[in-house]
Amino acid sequence: MKYIKLFIASSIIEFAQERASLSDFIRSLNDIYVPRGIYFQLTICEDLSNAVAKDRKQAEYNQTIRESQYFYILFGRGSDRADDAIYTIEEFDTALDQFRKAGAPKIYTYFRQLPEGESASKNVRDFMNRLDQEIGHYYSTFGNVDTIKLNMLLELTRDQTVGGTVKVEDGMASLDGHKMFSVADIPLYSKNETVQKLLAQKAQLEDEMSKLALEYAKNPAGDAMRRLLANSEQRNKIAEQLHTLEMDVLQLFRQSTEKRQLGQSLNWRERDALQMIDTGNYEAARTLLEDQTWKKEIRQAEEIIEIKKDAILEYISGQKTLIDTYEAEGNTAENARKIVAVYEDITALATKHHIEPDVLYEYAFFLHDQRQYQKSLEIAQRLEHWYALEPDTSAVQRAALSNLMGLDYSAQNDFAAAEEQYQEALKIYRDLSEKNPNAYLPVLATSCNNLADLLQDTGSFKEAEERHREALKICRELAGKDPDAYLSDLSYSCNNLAGLLCDIGSFREAEELHREALKIRRNLAEKNPDAYLSDLSDSCNNLALLLHDTDSFREAEELHREALKIRRNLAEKNPDVYLPVLAENCNNLAGLLCDTGSFREAEELYREALKIYRDLVEKNPDAYLPDLATSCNNLATLLHNTGSFKEAEELSRETLKIYRDLVEKNPDAYLPDLALGCNNLAGLLCDTGSFKEAEELLQESLKIRRELSEKY
Repeated sequence: MKYIKLFIASSIIEFAQERASLSDFIRSLNDIYVPRGIYFQLTICEDLSNAVAKDRKQAEYNQTIRESQYFYILFGRGSDRADDAIYTIEEFDTALDQFRKAGAPKIYTYFRQLPEGESASKNVRDFMNRLDQEIGHYYSTFGNVDTIKLNMLLELTRDQTVGGTVKVEDGMASLDGHKMFSVADIPLYSKNETVQKLLAQKAQLEDEMSKLALEYAKNPAGDAMRRLLANSEQRNKIAEQLHTLEMDVLQLFRQSTEKRQLGQSLNWRERDALQMIDTGNYEAARTLLEDQTWKKEIRQAEEIIEIKKDAILEYISGQKTLIDTYEAEGNTAENARKIVAVYEDITALATKHHIEPDVLYEYAFFLHDQRQYQKSLEIAQRLEHWYALEPDTSAVQRAALSNLMGLDYSAQNDFAAAEEQYQEALKIYRDLSEKNPNAYLPVLATSCNNLADLLQDTGSFKEAEERHREALKICRELAGKDPDAYLSDLSYSCNNLAGLLCDIGSFREAEELHREALKIRRNLAEKNPDAYLSDLSDSCNNLALLLHDTDSFREAEELHREALKIRRNLAEKNPDVYLPVLAENCNNLAGLLCDTGSFREAEELYREALKIYRDLVEKNPDAYLPDLATSCNNLATLLHNTGSFKEAEELSRETLKIYRDLVEKNPDAYLPDLALGCNNLAGLLCDTGSFKEAEELLQESLKIRRELSEKY
């Protein structure tokens, strides 16, 4: 059993209720973690023996503090006459001395928010000033003990030996699917205007649905059911938006807590902004962090060698908090533009002064998530050069960067460069997982999957299967020990290996794995639709493709339509992220409908996909030109088969031109597509009597395929 010791220092009388609540919370944590071999040992003043002589009791407290890994200290009004605050401050000094010697315990200081017009005792006020002016320790304020519980939950699960996934869903904080406590009284949640607006809309719809259900029971022939279904769909959309925003609020809480740890350096603006965040005052926090005079000060600080580094680090830290604040108010295009502007500012500073390299990685990762792959790669390459000049760069940093660059290269179809980066990441993670399997086996599995996907795309099926099976074995073992944390990873591995098995014709095992992934994701999406609906749509789509290929058309169509409905809802909320997968789903369902003779609906879906890809190519041609070519080809084939030869020829020629351009940049990846494009246009030209050009195209296609068949 691994023991993790926590100490809570506070006024014995003033915080008795809070200590009792925190003790109950720790007991609930132990109910979850004791079966995993971890026990949280909480010490509060009531726990220490009354047999110790009064003048030595504080010495026993102090020794217990020195042995703790986490130290929480709570201040309220205090009293100028009582010894309470004096002893509590002595406990803080003991923890601080031990932290400076050994790096532990981690110290978290909380001051109760007092009613307007009330102030703390002189002892407490003096201590607050000492924290600010002498120690440089940044405290938090709280109005409800749930704030402290959430801090504890986030910090404990950061420990790699503890682990666990913390989420906020429908106003409840949960750990690995176990509901822990309400966050309704935490100001960061309760005073978030967007959250509260969505909660009110959701409650209003649920109230209307209840009335409509009664109306339907009285009059089934009326239109109550239609209105009930419409309200239900709207309610689900709002719930999805709410869940996304709740997780962004949680991330802001997490980051603001981490900023207050000893050893951090914060500018007064960020310090005060964090206090505003504690109270849920987003507008005041943003006003402080957006202050244009800060930018002027930092430019002046750049000219003063002695102070510039600390000042710039404080500025970068504050701007990262500003990014977290934007994200906590919703994933909108406007907020994304603001975030990019902030990252551009602070990464330029970091690069110029060669400090805080992690901010470049965070920016590159943000850009990748926004599908700005080339810009992400450019930032990552700057960081790669930086790491090359820094021998102290950790293996973990190098592996994470290699993996991200592999993703960026792969997204732009530069497969050779992507494989080189993935192989580098895999080598590092193998070494790390041998030394610390608990910490690094999950990322080793991810690295195996990434490389296997690439090898599959480039035709190296045997090695791809080995890597996929290695990843699946790791994920099964991890999910067996901790299903709440790793079932999602297991579904990914099942899905990935199944995709490869489809490519090599092992349909039976592929179907079993796809169904296993689908079952896992249905269960996960029921518990947390916002987090897992996208994954569920992927599984529906993948199994539908397999069933289509094996002629199970009816079930395939049902699954394609389920995926399409999910993706339409997601794309409506976040078009930048989900429009590409919506277009993919339109193409897939249209292909099935062509095979079952539903040509009219198929054409509508093909045209929808084509329009989406044309818009995407205007913004990011490197990432989406291959998809546009596929979409042109699909619609051209349908139009050819239904006798619309003129438009079919235009689209086929557009397809061929795109593939010729792609082959010039990356022949290994696109020569098979070019051969297909030649072949398809030639078939159309034969039907319209242009035999000479058709023959030339068929000869070109034949030549390419002869060369490919010799090579592969």
